[in-house]
Order: sequence, then structure tokens, then C-alpha cells
Amino acid sequence: MKIITGCLVLLGVIAGCATQTPGRDDPADFDRYADAVDRIAERAISEGGIVGLSIAIAQGDEIVYAKGFGHVDADASIPANAETIYDIASVGKQFTAAAIMKLVERGDLSLGTPVRELVPELPASFPNPTIEQLLRHTSGFIEVDLDELEPPEDASDKRYGLELLTDASLVGGQTHFRPGETWVYCNPGYLILGIVVEVVSGSRYDDFIREELLSPVGLTDMRVCERAEFPRMSQALRRTESGVEEVPFIDMTYYTGQGSVCSSATDIVRWGLALKNGEIITPESLALMRSHTELRGDEDTALVPYGFAQRMGRLEGHARVGHSGTFDGGSAILFEYPDDDLTIAVIANTRGLGAPHAARIETDIAKAILGIASPDPRSLEMPLTEEAKRRIRGTYFNGKTFTADFEGNDLIVSSGGKQLERLVHVGSMRFRNAESPDTFEWFQTDGDHAGWWVYSESGNFLEELRRR
Repeated sequence: MKIITGCLVLLGVIAGCATQTPGRDDPADFDRYADAVDRIAERAISEGGIVGLSIAIAQGDEIVYAKGFGHVDADASIPANAETIYDIASVGKQFTAAAIMKLVERGDLSLGTPVRELVPELPASFPNPTIEQLLRHTSGFIEVDLDELEPPEDASDKRYGLELLTDASLVGGQTHFRPGETWVYCNPGYLILGIVVEVVSGSRYDDFIREELLSPVGLTDMRVCERAEFPRMSQALRRTESGVEEVPFIDMTYYTGQGSVCSSATDIVRWGLALKNGEIITPESLALMRSHTELRGDEDTALVPYGFAQRMGRLEGHARVGHSGTFDGGSAILFEYPDDDLTIAVIANTRGLGAPHAARIETDIAKAILGIASPDPRSLEMPLTEEAKRRIRGTYFNGKTFTADFEGNDLIVSSGGKQLERLVHVGSMRFRNAESPDTFEWFQTDGDHAGWWVYSESGNFLEELRRR
């Protein structure tokens, strides 16, 4: 389980912010929150170590805030602004999902088609899930890591189509679960979906995304499988003990369907609004993209708050949906709060040494705007029966192994003999981190025991573990 709270700087909600959501009929009402957002961003740079970032916020269908902070380069010589372009990493997966849904709408593709019927050249290590299972990350395939600080020799060369099937994560990974049994985040699955788009449409992936999804809604400034020229596009940076260094270059075609889009914060918000308003795919297709994933266990089923490249959850009662992205040179996030008519995008150009993830910055912005304060988990503590502890206690796996055990009512999370977390039971086999209350974890049963262990940060679903 990625215990990401330990490596993020908690920026905190700015004291004194208004506690009323900006009026839906008067976006100018947002002005009273602008100073709070400024302070959150400035602290991410001055205290968190981020070199540069950009933020865009929409109230209703109008962008009410767009601003850059810090710098786009390691030398801190060129300021970032609202139109600075960044790699948005896995936020780009939703472009692949939307492309698949566009092909489904046309009748050119079925979500139930096994992927090998379309891409028979897949490596033997990969299973034969359906298109929908690839979209939902339920293929059962677990990849190896691809370290961007030590990229493969051909990472600076352009690669298209079936050339992508040599991806190290795809060739080196293994299938550990039956398709549909559990949820495991799988970059190679979306890499393959990008190839599916090409096979079915007859167009190259980047051409299809630009011509079929972006150009019709005026998003002509986004880059797909390519970068903009510096300094229009920020450097990708990593903070180390010796200072800030630029991440080694990897050609954007190397990622295609798993996340090859570069965008400004304002344009990624415009994308989110167009998606929400049915300008890219139909409302029915979007509803399917945002439907929960059902897992099939040995005896029972479970629901996971993830759709097609859409993470779902609630931030202290406020529904949120979107996606985050992470790579060694930065991070990004786009989230919509549908009940509050609010959309927030944050993109940062720095990772390492505790630099806060864009997801943490976005959460703090949302808390400031929505007037949210997370409670002390101990104030919510509820007793846990010995029978419930028995059902939960055990070992779980998602490529890494984690152990669940108890000290009194506290859930103790361990891996490799090292304690990682202490969690407080807040009812119905649901837990909150004792020190980081935005961390939610819960268990879903499969027969007589818990079969799945779910991990969520600030309503941003991140991981699912299967009982071993």
C-alpha cells in the first residue's frame, strides 16, 4: 500500500477562509477565496520545495482563477504562469478512456471484446482481459517499475503502434489474479488501450486524440505524444540532496495511452468542463466512465470507486471525481466536485525530498473553498468486535505484501516487518489514519473473511489489495 501521506507536506487549510461555497450564479464571488489559494500555492513553493506550479479553478462553466507560481526551470529564472504547459502524467489516461468510448458510440468497438482479438501480438506474459477490464484496471496483470531516472536506451526514440509492445513494464510484468478478481493499477493496460484505439480507428493514437476529441472543442494548445518548446513548457524536475536536477528526457510517444498528454492547468480544466457537458462523449458514456467497478471474489462481490480512468470518492461529504498523475519530474490532478459545481486542476513540476504532490495541494484548495476541516479520528473512534478483527487480520497483496493486525482497536499496517500506519476504527470495518485523517481505508468481505482492502486519500481512491 502506498503510504503517500508520509512523503507529502501537509499544507493545511488556511485559517480564516470563508466557509461558504462560491455562489453558482455569481462566479465573481470566487474573488474572496483567491488570497487563500495564493497562500496555499506559495507555501508549496516556499516550504514544500516545489520549483513551479500552476492552478486553474472553474465555478460552474467559467474559469474563475488561473495562475502560475514559482518557475519553470531549475535555475529559477523563468516564472510559471497560467498557460505554462506540463506533462500531466496519468491524468492523460482519461483521454484514452474517452477515445475508447467514442469508438463504442460509433459502433466500432465493444467493451466486452477480449483484447487479443484486436491485438494478437501481445506478449505471452499478458492475459486476455476484455476492453472494459483494461479500462477498469482489473486485468490481473502486475507490472514492474520503469524508473524515469534510469530510462531504457531507446526512451528518447519515437515509438508508435506495435513498437510499444516492447515496453519494459509490459514484457517484465506478471499476471497474479484472474481478470475481474481485484483492482491493480496497470500502466501497460492503458498502453495497450492506446494501441486498440489505433487498430480500431485506423489512425495513429495522437492524431485520433487531437482530431476527434480536442479540436472539436477548441483545445488546440494541448500536446499529445509531444512536448511544447521550453520555456512554454516547464522542465520536469527532481529535488535531491545535491539540489534540483532535470529529469532525463523520455519521448512522449513512449507512453501513448497510459498518459502522453501535455497541458496547461487552464486547458485541463477546459477539458474537464467539456467532458462534463457532453461535448466530447455522450452523458451516457460519461456515466459509464464514472460507474463503480464490481469485483468477483471466491464467494462475494465488491465495489471499487474507480471507473474508466476516473477516481471517485468523497472529501468530508463532498462528492469528487477525476484523476491524479505522478512521475519523477512532477505531478498533476484534475478533480470535479459535481454537487458544488467546482472543478480544480493543479500541476507541479517537482518531485522528491518531500515536495507535495499536486493532489495534496488540490485537497487543501478544495478544503479552503468548501469550508472543510477534517476531524480528529480519535473523536470518531468506535469499538471493533473480536469477530471483526478475526475477519480482517491477515496478509494482503497487490504486487507488494501488507499485513493487517491489531493493537486494541487500532489497525496496524505493516510491510516487510516494518510498521507503516496506525488506523482508528470509525465503524463498519472502516478506518482513518490516526495522524493523517484524510486517509481512509476499509475492508470488504469475501465469504468468512475480508477479501479486499481499499485505500483512499482525501476521497481520491488509490489502491485495492486482495487477501492472500
